Amino acid sequence: MNYFLKHKAICILIKRKKIIMKKIYTTSLALFMSFLISAETESSMNKNSEVCKASDDIYIEKEFTKDLAGTFNGKKLNYTAGLKEKILYEKDNPEAPMASFFYTEYLVKSDNNRPVMFIFNGGPGSASLWLHMGVLGPKIVKVPSDASDDGSPPFNIIDNKLSPLSETDLVFIDPIGTGYSRAAGCHDPEEFWGVNEDPKIIAEFIRRWITDNKRWNSPRYILGESYGGIRGPLLVSELRSGSITPIEVNGLLMVAPASDYQYLVFHPGNNSPHYGFLPSYAATAFYHGKVDTNKSLKKFYEDSKTFSLEEYGPALLKGSRLSKEDQDSLITKYAEFTGLSTRFVEDFNMRVDPSSFRKELLRDEGYSVGRLDSRYKKTDYMTGGQNSDTDVSSEGFMSAYVTAMHTWFGELGVEMKMLYQSGDSAVYSSWKHPEKWKGNDFGYVNTVPHIARAQRYNKDFKVYVSCGLYDLATPCFTAENFMNDNSVDMSRVVFSEFEAGHMMYNHQPSFDRFLKEVNNFISN
Repeated sequence: MNYFLKHKAICILIKRKKIIMKKIYTTSLALFMSFLISAETESSMNKNSEVCKASDDIYIEKEFTKDLAGTFNGKKLNYTAGLKEKILYEKDNPEAPMASFFYTEYLVKSDNNRPVMFIFNGGPGSASLWLHMGVLGPKIVKVPSDASDDGSPPFNIIDNKLSPLSETDLVFIDPIGTGYSRAAGCHDPEEFWGVNEDPKIIAEFIRRWITDNKRWNSPRYILGESYGGIRGPLLVSELRSGSITPIEVNGLLMVAPASDYQYLVFHPGNNSPHYGFLPSYAATAFYHGKVDTNKSLKKFYEDSKTFSLEEYGPALLKGSRLSKEDQDSLITKYAEFTGLSTRFVEDFNMRVDPSSFRKELLRDEGYSVGRLDSRYKKTDYMTGGQNSDTDVSSEGFMSAYVTAMHTWFGELGVEMKMLYQSGDSAVYSSWKHPEKWKGNDFGYVNTVPHIARAQRYNKDFKVYVSCGLYDLATPCFTAENFMNDNSVDMSRVVFSEFEAGHMMYNHQPSFDRFLKEVNNFISN
């Protein structure tokens, strides 16, 4: 019996020894593998560091320029047109590149400190070709003014005799990830994609441009379209009170701005977009003959704003406290202004989103209307459903703009092997929006207070806002609301409405008036 007990004890000791040895082996193997991984990672980092270091020597700024002459607003001018690259370097390491900005500039030969305007589109993720080739540059493309399709090439590329080049030098900026602009060195493009990150890197570009061109005493203007209504005010703030070098801005111009998301984002419980969009629904219904009225467009549109502000908006605030009688009355008026059926309006609880409106308005005719410009209409694959196949207005002009941009670059002698990104969905989808914005837990980005602040601390700062009645992306009335809702001194703001869409300059009468107003804004 003792023998068996002794044998069992010996077996237990041997088993425990094996377990201990196995643990020691496993631990040793793990440490060894950790060492290998660490060594490999360090080696990889060293290699990446060597690649980054080696890349420091290959960043030579590209430049394509051409001397030209033209007549703009009756003024004969000699100017230099150029597509140029500007490399920005790390603040604490001036030999380490972080961003490669490409931009197109038009500089008039002059001994005076001419004004200079820095221009960009929106997206985020859009290059500046839309403002460049659509309205502001010395060479532009003309698409049908009546909202018909642009068709196929050759497109109508002409001299722009109304270009503000007569009043100011022009610098068209393509943000990182658009145009030819890219992240450089050891930096990823995502570092520059975000509400907070974007204005900082563009402000650094502007500082560099002003310094390199010795234009510190030139009047400075910023013009942005769409998301440019977010970027523009933040850029003004970053320039004038940034951490590097304070730069005051003379004026901010915003085209179809998206400056306060509370007025643009359709979330349950957020009623601001609903009463902001209704007047553009009304203008669209009027344009397509879906309303029964003898009023002019101007009168009908103004009445829709009055209804939206004084009746519809307060009713949404009342919510379920609204009586059945008042609700029925409001549904009837809503339908009369928008051309929708009372049943449709009731089914949406008087809260029709723009995608549903675009699909429903002309459903009986088999059409959907455009988002950027609701004058456009096209058939979808099927009449049913709640969303149209695409934005028919974008389809109506995009090809002409892209063709014109590349054609003009060819005339300037530009030779680039990389692709010019007119727009990139990767930028848009990767854009960082703060979860909280200035104390707002729901993250509605609002940059309008930056405009009010610039007004308070710069007596010469002025603002121009333009918008289109047929814009179902950033409607006029939303802009009117957020500009009046954030302590902005509206006596120092030029607010201009056009019978056109998001890009009002696609409509010839609006194109003419827009440029007249911009030129007056700069020269006065």
